[in-house]
Amino acid sequence: MPKRTDIHKVLVIGSGPIVIGQAAEFDYAGTQACRTLRQEGYEVILVNSNPATIMTDTNMADKVYIEPLQIDMVQRIMLDEQVDALLATLGGQTGLNFAMELSESGFLDKHGIQLLGTPAAGIRMGEDREEFREAMMRIGEPCIPSGTAETVDQCVVLAEQIGYPVIVRPAFTLGGTGGGIADDEASLREIADTGIKASRVRQVLIEKGISGWKEIEFEAVRDAIGNAITICSMENFDPVGIHTGDSIVVAPAQTLTDREYQMLRSAALNIVNELMIAGGCNVQF
Repeated sequence: MPKRTDIHKVLVIGSGPIVIGQAAEFDYAGTQACRTLRQEGYEVILVNSNPATIMTDTNMADKVYIEPLQIDMVQRIMLDEQVDALLATLGGQTGLNFAMELSESGFLDKHGIQLLGTPAAGIRMGEDREEFREAMMRIGEPCIPSGTAETVDQCVVLAEQIGYPVIVRPAFTLGGTGGGIADDEASLREIADTGIKASRVRQVLIEKGISGWKEIEFEAVRDAIGNAITICSMENFDPVGIHTGDSIVVAPAQTLTDREYQMLRSAALNIVNELMIAGGCNVQF
């Protein structure tokens, strides 16, 4: 795509402190984003609460704010700096949550600030468990039996319908935060309560347990007008049930037949197109 000339000053949101599920890869990605934007001639404003990262080095952006990552602080910086674009999709789950809150509240539209990268509707489809399931059904990609819930009692009803063990996946969290595998009602109630509280929309997905299944990933890149490629396939050494961050990952995948590989590659491209991804994306099967 050609370089955009309708924007001049971009706010980049960093990922904040390094935590489990949101580690140094986001600092690396955000740092590269700042460098690339400046090379293209855009003025870059960075906000990040973590001073212990190369991202907040003074030569990475035209102006660096080491401030608490809170919605009122981010809004104030955007108004003070009069930015005309926001890049939040390279700030991990922290950045995604800010993008959604700023978009849904009407703040971006009110002040004429454009959201760069994946649009808010695409982020919501990828992060809202029910919307994601509906999106997969639209494009014919199979999903594990599941249902969304907003209370612990709803979780218990769904688990009884699906059958134990079940996986609890909170919406709008990264790295499994607040989730887990429940083998009975007692453990489900405990995990579900934690998961609902961890989700910014107080929603969890109750999904049929698939511990022991093979886990395959595809790295994909798509631009805003639909050109998309897969960069590589990856195969987790450990099966589902061991977090990918705790597992050895082999690239490219070693145990797929050609037909299986092409099926998953096609599925990955279908998914990033349906979610309107603009940028890099990791699709896990």
